[in-house]
Amino acid sequence: MFEQYSYKQKCIALFGLFLMLSYTAYKRSFKNLIDVYKENKELTVHAKDIASKSKNLDILSMEIASYDKYLGNQNVARDVVQQEVIAFSTQHEGVSINDLQAIHSFEGESYSVYTNQLDVTGNINDLIKLAYDFETKFSFSRVVSTNYYTVKKNNTNEILHLRILFQNYDMKSKK
Repeated sequence: MFEQYSYKQKCIALFGLFLMLSYTAYKRSFKNLIDVYKENKELTVHAKDIASKSKNLDILSMEIASYDKYLGNQNVARDVVQQEVIAFSTQHEGVSINDLQAIHSFEGESYSVYTNQLDVTGNINDLIKLAYDFETKFSFSRVVSTNYYTVKKNNTNEILHLRILFQNYDMKSKK
């Protein structure tokens, strides 16, 4: 049947058949394989990016926890903090509140800082214990400054005072 064709014609027909089969194999198998390989490469890069961001997220959450420990709990209402300062200081025997200043607030771009000032009187041991307890046990705000001073009234006796400054912060939500 193929004796009537020359070798040249047979080679051209065979080459044409080879091209058609190659094109069909490319369309049916190799194209899908190449697409899957490219998608796999993209997804691998994307997965590495997500993994690196999740590591950064873990680091950020640890940093936030350490800042909360250092600066006090965030997003606590400032009136609640002042009430907790009063309640905490009245739990200590031998200490009386002399003065409680109004809340001072500072607004930054992405945060707000609230400062409370408490002035208490008492003997040295009770005031030191109060300052230590505020530093270690009070979680609503952090002690920023303590100042011991005396006030002499009517040239008779000196009264020992302790002025404590507390600060806490609120993060503003981005809109």
